[in-house]
Amino acid sequence: MADHLTTLTFAELEFVLRTAAGGADRRAPELDPVRRRLNFQPGVATDIVVAAGMASLLARGLCRLDGQQVVPGELVSTAADALARCSTTTEAAGWIGDRPVVVHLFSGADTRLAVYPGSYGLFNVELIDAAEPVSAPVLRFLDLCTGTVLVRTATGGLAVARGRGGVWFVSDVRDHLDRPEATRRVTREALVARIIELLAQPVGV
Repeated sequence: MADHLTTLTFAELEFVLRTAAGGADRRAPELDPVRRRLNFQPGVATDIVVAAGMASLLARGLCRLDGQQVVPGELVSTAADALARCSTTTEAAGWIGDRPVVVHLFSGADTRLAVYPGSYGLFNVELIDAAEPVSAPVLRFLDLCTGTVLVRTATGGLAVARGRGGVWFVSDVRDHLDRPEATRRVTREALVARIIELLAQPVGV
């Protein structure tokens, strides 16, 4: 994971989702697929939760008051913009030491956001330069992991494992992550090329 992460609570992230939908008074059911991806529990998307998230963001200086109006700061507004304009999603899951980690990448034509769910309703968020390909943050995530990594998109997925001595193994996953095809040994260069190919679908397709 990158060093420049910001931690948000689930209440703060719900406020971000409401902002993406156009205002804190909108529950934004069109963003329910994002909530499901982030494993939001039933009852999270309530006005009380949003009010708590809003108060927390104000206290942390991530939002400010303009009279009676809450104005999102740069992080909140940029994250909300990325979710509002998201047209493709990518997920990667693996292990760093004995700790399981997951990253959700939400990508649009000129916005990109990475969200790392953690414990106790906390989420690390990272604003990513949309000028770089989607494969770049996925490859950084892969290099941090010490065990098998699963990468999934709308069009398919990969299971990647690193053996001793820098040996790499990969299995394509066409339909279900629990049904990988035959594992094959590949070079690092071939692995990178396969990940780039997997994630090279045009935004919006």
